[in-house]
Amino acid sequence: MKKEYLILIALILSLSAYLLFHKESKDNYTLPAIVKIDVSKITGLVIDRKEGAIEFIKKEKKWLLTDKEYPADSSSVENMLDTLKTLKLSALVSQKGDLKRYELDDEKYIRVKVMEGAKSIFEFTMGKAAPTFNHTFVMLKNDNNIYLSNGSFKSYFDKTQDDFRDKKVLKFKEESIKRFTIEKDGLSKTLISKEGKKEEQETSIIWSSEDGTSVDKEMILNLLSSISFLECEKYLNSPFKNDLKNEKPLCKIRLENGSNIELTLFKTDKEDIFKGISSLNKNAFLLSQFNGKEIVSTIEKLLGITKEDENKD
Repeated sequence: MKKEYLILIALILSLSAYLLFHKESKDNYTLPAIVKIDVSKITGLVIDRKEGAIEFIKKEKKWLLTDKEYPADSSSVENMLDTLKTLKLSALVSQKGDLKRYELDDEKYIRVKVMEGAKSIFEFTMGKAAPTFNHTFVMLKNDNNIYLSNGSFKSYFDKTQDDFRDKKVLKFKEESIKRFTIEKDGLSKTLISKEGKKEEQETSIIWSSEDGTSVDKEMILNLLSSISFLECEKYLNSPFKNDLKNEKPLCKIRLENGSNIELTLFKTDKEDIFKGISSLNKNAFLLSQFNGKEIVSTIEKLLGITKEDENKD
């Protein structure tokens, strides 16, 4: 019985592959050649779909989003450029225009336009990934045929504008910080690093408060590590950064490394979800529950704030 099931499965897989790759027209055909794209010359991308178009523009070697020129996430842009650089057709799938079957219809399509200055140098439309999970159904401009292309890349393009934005709100080298100040609930503490005794080839670093009281070094390092490359969960359309500056902050960190870097967090109507502003970013944002909770908790510990103290407030 088990052997019969295996034979049946093999037949189903074989039939599926045949239906997928079998040319629906028996005439001989030659796959269209896709002109090799020099991604270094690309100055713009337009990703169009039912929900609307998302536009990218390259300025001074940086990729920006929309007319508001939001910084774009570099890895997301690189994934799309790599796809364009290696895009290749591997088979003709359909000449019947069955767009819905391949998710190339008006509900599911994603159309990509590649720009060099004001000129469109290449356009194609992508549908769903093929059952092989290593190919994608595509159509070329002014061509009604549906082709199979190499790679499963729809996820690189199938994102919202917010998904494409660079979520980095704070970035610095941890070792560059020699002094910083934390504030919460009317309490403030300035923390300073100094060189301690030399151990073998390295000199130990000692952290203390401004009055010379020693501080838990691991706690300091954990805090700096958690904010040295801080990404937000999403940006806020409201309130704006300048509006938040007028609100009472929940806590604040001021870092010194030759310049002043500030991170300020504010309460929201949800516990452990915090709004924030950073001196290194023009927009207000929300932190993830994990990041925000960890930062606030560490500040409280360094300031000696307990849950009982908070409840009194």
